[in-house]
Amino acid sequence: MYLRSWWSKFYNKPLKDPILDQYTVYELMYEFYDKISRKAAEDERAEQETDKIEDKKTDDTLKWIEEEERKEQELNASKSKDAQAESSAEDEWMLEQLKKQHGDDFGEDVDLKF
Repeated sequence: MYLRSWWSKFYNKPLKDPILDQYTVYELMYEFYDKISRKAAEDERAEQETDKIEDKKTDDTLKWIEEEERKEQELNASKSKDAQAESSAEDEWMLEQLKKQHGDDFGEDVDLKF
């Protein structure tokens, strides 16, 4: 009776529909499990597609992050080189000024890195 009720509800037909009388219990059971298994397979395919989309988004985000980190490291390295060059130029200028005030032999043992 459950299978007949399911069939009636699924196809929106009355329980006394003459077509329903033509089904055997085996056929009703097959149709019932066929619908369930097809629905489960469809849900699984949809979930796999969703997972693929999410994985692609994640991969794209990770690639973007890696690229941004690489750019930031290059920028920091460039800034560091510029800062070192600027610091070196400032050190030379300072030593030059000290030598002008205190003589050419001043600053031989001076370490400006502190």
